[in-house]
Amino acid sequence: MSVYKRGKYWVVQFNYNKKTYTRSSKSTRKRDALELERQMRQQLVDTQVLGHLEHINLYDACDALLRTSKDSGAYSTLVTAINRFKDYFSDIFLDEISNRNLSRWVEYERNRGIKDNTIRLWSRQFNKICRNAKRLGYYTPDYEWGEWNIKDNPIRYLTDEEERQILSELDPSQVKDPTHKKARQAARDIFILMVDGGFRINEASILQWSDVDFDNGVIYLYRSKVSNDDFIPMTNRLRTTLLNRQKAVAGEYVFPGRHGGHKTIQNNRALEAAFRRAGITDISTHNMRKTFATRLLSRGAAITDVQHLLGHASVKTTERAYATFVKNARFKQTIDLLDRPVAPKLKIVK
Repeated sequence: MSVYKRGKYWVVQFNYNKKTYTRSSKSTRKRDALELERQMRQQLVDTQVLGHLEHINLYDACDALLRTSKDSGAYSTLVTAINRFKDYFSDIFLDEISNRNLSRWVEYERNRGIKDNTIRLWSRQFNKICRNAKRLGYYTPDYEWGEWNIKDNPIRYLTDEEERQILSELDPSQVKDPTHKKARQAARDIFILMVDGGFRINEASILQWSDVDFDNGVIYLYRSKVSNDDFIPMTNRLRTTLLNRQKAVAGEYVFPGRHGGHKTIQNNRALEAAFRRAGITDISTHNMRKTFATRLLSRGAAITDVQHLLGHASVKTTERAYATFVKNARFKQTIDLLDRPVAPKLKIVK
């Protein structure tokens, strides 16, 4: 059989000219695997028999990748990026897109107010489109990603002193109005949840008491961004924070809204106001999550464990985002070996 199921995905495998070709379709649908097999066989004929490649336009190259990526955790990002490419480049051949074209596209998106991190994310999708088209036997741009990639910005995380300053600004005892006290306490608790648990602001806002398991010291979390269920162990500080909050807050949600349901944008505003009062203006709520990750990695945590705690679909995402901290932690562990005593040599008794 030329296609078979391995795990949840269909895999293509066949022999051609005494050589075995195997590739995952990365799809749960058999018809996608059969289409991939057809494309692979046609590519072999074009390259080995006819000795030539074909051109493919951008729209078709995008659609070819979409057909085999529907079960990917990054599918929505891919769709958004493809819409941006189609809007800017129109329907031209993929191999006609030059370095200069891509540089102009980057500037175009920046002028629209799109942040570099988002542009970088979309740019990686273009690389995927090119790699997929090349596998299918089409002409692709003759340059590498690094030639026009946006340079990574240093990861912005909180120092211990900055955290103390923010917690001081979120101290509810500093205000007299009961409503303001309540708002500051909620913002303080959600800040600790993000720094000690790696929660995104929206994940923290919709947290329910039924998700908090005090007996086992964990929080159960469904991450809609990657469609999976996780559990996050609680630090002592986070557990104490939530226990105190449970005594003061009634209802289904850990952070209830004024008119029922859960809090939404109010959490963002209260936290960002605290950042400004502390004189820290170059961070957002998402930097709390980065603080959580960098503290773990700098203390030698395994990259796969951090991936799980952050809810990343792939360990490559974690490695790409925190490459510097992974390397530094690994080097530190290696150098620490020099501080260990040398084991005495054993005498061999004849």
